[in-house]
Amino acid sequence: MRLLTLILILTLNNLTSQELKNIDTTKSSISYSGNHFLHKWSAENNNLSGLIKIDDENILNIGIVAKVVDFKSGNSSLDSNSYRVLEALKFPNIIFKSISVNSQNGLSNIEGLIEFHGIEKNIDVNVELTKIDNTTQINGEFTLNLSDFSIDRPSLLLRKIDNEIKIKFILFFG
Repeated sequence: MRLLTLILILTLNNLTSQELKNIDTTKSSISYSGNHFLHKWSAENNNLSGLIKIDDENILNIGIVAKVVDFKSGNSSLDSNSYRVLEALKFPNIIFKSISVNSQNGLSNIEGLIEFHGIEKNIDVNVELTKIDNTTQINGEFTLNLSDFSIDRPSLLLRKIDNEIKIKFILFFG
């Protein structure tokens, strides 16, 4: 009987060590950057939605939603062109949801699905996980090819922007 009680206590403790946390929108951001032979540009989104399920040391599941129109470069003309090219009215959200997470020593590889411009693709993202008090911080970066999402790259002086876009993120959950 004592063994059964101990097993139940250990099982319940294991279940209660899992937490579901909301993203902290006051601190979190996702940015992207791209290149053209004449210039580089970047934009940042500080208005994210998301949840993470974690245990004491590992990410178990994560989902993030970012609105295309919430990415701001500081240049309204560039932003307007980006929203047009990305068809923000037709495809307003960029959604990431994890499929599996492999964690080791504060580093995690998250295999997930990203939905962008109406197309869903598998991606792998390496992240660093830091826990301070009741806050969980996740940092990482990855690249996307615009052609993978059927995005017609704009041209300037007869040369298209680079196909590769770099994504960086710092996410806080509390």
